[in-house]
Amino acid sequence: MLKLHTKKAFTLIELMIVIAIIAIIAAIAIPNLIEARKHGNESAAIGSLKAISSAQSLFREGDKEGDGTLDYGTLTELAQQTLVDGILGSGTKQGYNFSATGGTQSLYTWDAQGQPSVAQTTGDRYFYTDHTGVIFYTTMAAFNATGTGLAQGGAAPVGQ
Repeated sequence: MLKLHTKKAFTLIELMIVIAIIAIIAAIAIPNLIEARKHGNESAAIGSLKAISSAQSLFREGDKEGDGTLDYGTLTELAQQTLVDGILGSGTKQGYNFSATGGTQSLYTWDAQGQPSVAQTTGDRYFYTDHTGVIFYTTMAAFNATGTGLAQGGAAPVGQ
């Protein structure tokens, strides 16, 4: 008697059904993953602005420049004094670009901004804070104003 060797295998239809199911699951999951990444970047941006706020206070009160003037520093100066980490001090961290400047008209003011490196991809919100410590955000565009009047420009405090 001859024995026929038959191999058990998946048919082409079965494989195509499995691939279709995987594609449907991926189509549902990928947008959620992208949104989760954006929210993570935005949370990190808020944390970085809080770190800048604390660093500005330490910079001013400790006269970190050593020039006898109690003024605020730029982002580069804060990094040089190791008040913020080197990555944040470079101006780019976790999908956001940051800037911080000491007051140009007064020694008692400063402001900082965080904006997405690639709008609508790394984040949807633009952030701003100043010497008051309140962090504002908008989804319109980057802040171009400093100081008061941000709420009239469509910006709202974070958490509201």
